[in-house]
Amino acid sequence: MTTNKKVSVLDSPLFVIVIILCVIGIVMVYSASSFKAQDAFGDSNYFMKRHFYKVILSLVVLLAISKIKYQTVLTISPALLLIGFILLIYILLSPGIAEIRGSKRWINLGLIHFQPSDFARIALILFLSLSLGAAKTIKERSVENFIFHLGIIGAIVLPIFLQPDAGSALLTMLVALTILFIAGEPLKHLTFLIFATVPFLTFSMVGGGYRTQRLLGYIASLKGSNVQWQAQQSLIAFGNGHFFGQGLGASRQKYHFLPDPFTDFIFAIFGEELGLVGSLLIVGLFVAFVWHAFNVAGKTKDFRARILIIGLTFNIAIYAFTNMAVVLNLLPTTGVPLPFVSYGGSALFTNMASVGIILNIAKQCETSRRRITTFKLINLKTRRA
Repeated sequence: MTTNKKVSVLDSPLFVIVIILCVIGIVMVYSASSFKAQDAFGDSNYFMKRHFYKVILSLVVLLAISKIKYQTVLTISPALLLIGFILLIYILLSPGIAEIRGSKRWINLGLIHFQPSDFARIALILFLSLSLGAAKTIKERSVENFIFHLGIIGAIVLPIFLQPDAGSALLTMLVALTILFIAGEPLKHLTFLIFATVPFLTFSMVGGGYRTQRLLGYIASLKGSNVQWQAQQSLIAFGNGHFFGQGLGASRQKYHFLPDPFTDFIFAIFGEELGLVGSLLIVGLFVAFVWHAFNVAGKTKDFRARILIIGLTFNIAIYAFTNMAVVLNLLPTTGVPLPFVSYGGSALFTNMASVGIILNIAKQCETSRRRITTFKLINLKTRRA
């Protein structure tokens, strides 16, 4: 027997997981930022309140986008990509954009500092899903087709790299390559691209500047000497946490020892206060998120939707993995936030929008399944009658 109950995104495991991560984020932002907020603004709740407002607004964005058919979003993706490209060029050329820590990455919108690279990356995923998923079945891709998409990817990645933001540029390229692979791009094309980018990456890393210093510092830290301050304080935080942590709010590293304790390195504070057990909970939530999202991808019959889900999910997953790896000194510092948990900004809004798109696909899949089931039952009853 079937039910005519309306399909709701609120019933989705993905939505529940995201809400849990956001709640954890609100609690941890307060814990990690209270000392700095009291010291700088005389209000221990200062950063938590701002983050709470952003979470609520981003949740509204998620629910609103979940009601828009993903086909419509894909249709306007070329325009979104063009807007993203224009914003990236504006960031590079506008004299009014202030440098923060040597990079021009943000546009100040008051409540949030908007990072165009986050918007452009989602727009790129949408466009590639539309273009590469146009065929209903995977077929041999031509060289011209590959060069066209490579040019589109380069138009987004290069401005991000020049901000400079090598970490985001590299992750954007990795997400794009994953989409090309899933869409059936021949391995010979992808292999050529990987080997062609090695000299560029090598030059960018050893050509001097902050990237070279960061890389050399990271290599030295792996040898057990000259560990960079952020990595050192982060590892101390995890060491303090042991298995069960010091207790919520009991972190010592947040007292001006660990820079960015409620943004890029919030996972370190989480590890210190809730220990290995709490850290594994966060990892488990992201694994569950990926599993449920890929489950939706496996159910959809639309090739474009399948590529889109994998691209959006991989984008969130790779940022989560990279953030955790940086905090544990497994990767050089990149300035990547932990999705849904770190102090909010444009990354929070774009990630929530991504989940909204995935939930819309899941809703359409479930609605279609129920219609098919109902149709089969009606036919069965008709035959019996």
